[in-house]
Amino acid sequence: MCGIFGIVFKHDGAAVSAETVEHCADALAHRGPDAKGSYIDSSVAFAHRRLSIIDLSPRANQPFRDSASGVVITYNGEIYNYRELKYDLAQLGHGFATESDTEVLVKAYLAWGKSFLSRLDGIFAFALFDPRSSCVLIARDRLGVKPLYYTDNDAGFVFASQPNALIRWPRISRKPDLVGALSFLSYRAVVGSRTLFAGISKLEPGRLLEIRKGRHSCERWWSLPAHVGRSRPRPEEVKWLLGNAVERQLIADVPVAALLSGGLDSSILAYELSTRSNKKPVFYTGKVQAPDYDESSYAREVAKHFGLAHCVIPIREPSDLKEVAELVRLRGHPLGMHNEVAMFTLAKAVAKEHKVVFTGEGADEIFAGYSRLFRTPYDHGRSKFLTAFPSPLAEIARRRLELGPHADKLQFFLDRYTYFPIEEIRSLTIGGNPRADEEMEIRSHFEQQFSQANGDFFSKIAHIFVAIHLPALLEMVDNTTMAAGIEARVPYTDHQLVTAAMAIPGSDRLKWKSPIAAAQALSSPVSSFSEHLDVSKYPLRREYCSVLPQSVLCRKKMGFPLPLGQWAIGDGARDYRNLVLGGDSPLCDLFDLHALKRWFEGGRLNPSDAFGRKFWLLANLGLFFKEVLR
Repeated sequence: MCGIFGIVFKHDGAAVSAETVEHCADALAHRGPDAKGSYIDSSVAFAHRRLSIIDLSPRANQPFRDSASGVVITYNGEIYNYRELKYDLAQLGHGFATESDTEVLVKAYLAWGKSFLSRLDGIFAFALFDPRSSCVLIARDRLGVKPLYYTDNDAGFVFASQPNALIRWPRISRKPDLVGALSFLSYRAVVGSRTLFAGISKLEPGRLLEIRKGRHSCERWWSLPAHVGRSRPRPEEVKWLLGNAVERQLIADVPVAALLSGGLDSSILAYELSTRSNKKPVFYTGKVQAPDYDESSYAREVAKHFGLAHCVIPIREPSDLKEVAELVRLRGHPLGMHNEVAMFTLAKAVAKEHKVVFTGEGADEIFAGYSRLFRTPYDHGRSKFLTAFPSPLAEIARRRLELGPHADKLQFFLDRYTYFPIEEIRSLTIGGNPRADEEMEIRSHFEQQFSQANGDFFSKIAHIFVAIHLPALLEMVDNTTMAAGIEARVPYTDHQLVTAAMAIPGSDRLKWKSPIAAAQALSSPVSSFSEHLDVSKYPLRREYCSVLPQSVLCRKKMGFPLPLGQWAIGDGARDYRNLVLGGDSPLCDLFDLHALKRWFEGGRLNPSDAFGRKFWLLANLGLFFKEVLR
C-alpha cells in the first residue's frame, strides 16, 4: 500500500538533511500518492509515501510513532487479521489512537517482541525502531509479496521498497551487478538476494534483519514446509482455504477491484469475490487486437454467469518504447515478461476508480499450472530409459520426444526452465564473460532450494517454483501495479493455502485424463500432449467444477498474445533493435555488438518465439542500463 525508505546510522548523531531523505523517498511517490512523511533523529531516518487503504485519516499517516514507548515504524502492506490482533492486544491492556493496522503492528511488537511476526496474516515489508534498546527490525512477509531492498555503506544501513530510491542516496553506486544481469537474462529475474545493482541486496521472503550498534544479522522467521506430502489435505480443504483467504483479504476502507482474464484462476476468484463481498468488486479485462489470442469473450461469459460489473480495456502490443521505458524507470528494473505492459495498462485503468485489485498470481506455481515444466520428472524417466538403447536409436527417440541430452535431475529441469542459455549468453559477451564462478553462484541457489525440499522430483520442482519463481513474479506484480498507484492482493499466495497445496502429491495436482491418455503420451513430446492428455491444477478444477462455466474448466491455458519472434523482426520492434544493435547501444560495455548482430541475423532466418523472448530480455536490459543506471 506504500513506499518506504530509511537509513539506520552507524554512529549516533550523524548529520543528515531532511532534503536528502525526502529526495530518496520521492523516487517512490508513485507507490504512495496520498500522503508523505518522515521521522529523523540521531539514530534513524525514516520516510514514507502512503496509499491510504485502511483508516484513511491523517492520524494513520506514517512513519507512525507510539507516544508511550517511542517506537517508530514505516510499513508497506496489509495485515488482514489486524482486527483480531487488536482485540487480543486490548485484552492485554493496550489502547489505540487509530483504526489502522499500522498501530496494531507496533502494539503487537510491544506485547510479544519479534515473535509477533508469526501471528501476522498479511503482506508486508517494514522497518521498526525501538529507541529503548536502540534496535531496528526490518522484516518481509512469508512469500515475498511486498519487496524490500537494502545496502550497507559508510553512513549506515539504507533500505527501501525499490532500489531506485536507494541509488539517490549519496555515494551509493549505480554500477550494474553482472551476476544479476546474467540471472535476469537466464531466468527473467535475479534469483536469491542479489539485484541488478552492485552493492544492493534484496531481503528474501520470510527473513528478519536485526540491527544493533551498526551491525546487522539476518534470520529466517518462516520457511516453506520441508516435508511435502505427509499430511495430505482433504479435497474440500483447498476450496475452504482459498475462500477464506479471499474473504480475509477483502478488508479495506476503499472499494476493491479484480482482474478477470476468463482463465481458471481469475474465474475462481470472480466466484469467491462475488459470493463473499457485500459490495461486488468491479472486474477488469484486457482485450488484445489479435483475435486468435483474445480472451475477453471468456471473461464476458464469466462476468455474465456471476452477474459482475465488468470493464473491458483495450491492450496494445508493447511496441511503444517510451511506454516500456516509463515502466522500467518506475520499477527500477527491466521487464522480464512482455505482458507487464498489459498489466500496467490495466492497472492504470483500475486506478481511476480503485486502490485495491485482486489478481490470480500464484495458482500456477502451487497447483502445477505449468504442465510442460511440471512434466519434467516424466521426461527424465523417459530420458533415463533411453540411455540403455544404442546411441543412434536413442538419438532418434530423443529428437522425436524433444528430450535433449540426459543429465542429473536439477540440470535436466534447468535446461527447460532457462530462457536464455548461459552458453549462448557467453558467446555474445566481451571476453567470454561470465566467469565460471559467476555461473556457479546462480546455479548454487537452485541447488540449495532443490536439496532443501524433501520428497520426489516433482516436489523439488514445486519447491523451486514457490521459493524462486513465485517471489520474482510477485515482485513484478507489486511493482507494476504500484507504478499505477494501486495495491495488488494475491489470495493464492496465502501461506496456509500454499502449505496445504504443497502437501498434495504431484499425481493429484497434474493428472492424466485417463489410463489410455497416459499410454498415448508415452510416444509423444510434452509440447504435443500438455493439457490435451493431462489436466493441470486438478484440485482447483475438481473443487470448482460445479460453479464455473464449462468453457472455463475445459479451455487450455493461453499465453500472452504476442508472437515474439515475428515481433522482434517486424516494424513494431524497430526502436528496440536500434537500442540493442546501434552504435551507442547501452549494452556495448558488456556485449560484443558484432556478435549480437550476427546472433540477431541468425534468429531472423527462423524467428521463433524463443528467439523473440531472448531479444525482449536483451532490449529490456539495455533499457534498464540506459534509463536507470546512467
